[in-house]
Amino acid sequence: MSQHKSNPSAAPVTYTGRAPLGPQTLTCRRCKRVHAYPVDGGKPIRCECGWWYENRNGLIQEQFKSRLGV
Repeated sequence: MSQHKSNPSAAPVTYTGRAPLGPQTLTCRRCKRVHAYPVDGGKPIRCECGWWYENRNGLIQEQFKSRLGV
């Protein structure tokens, strides 16, 4: 009897113009630093330039807080 040899599967094809899924990032619009994307309802992300980013129901809220508290 002959043995059946299977060929490896073809590479998957994605039919979309979107970038591959991966960890989401948030880029500060002021200083261009890259941060992890804030979790919905989680702690806000503080950028070194003084801007805070918070995810509220899927919308990013921006707020400036001076590091000196002035």
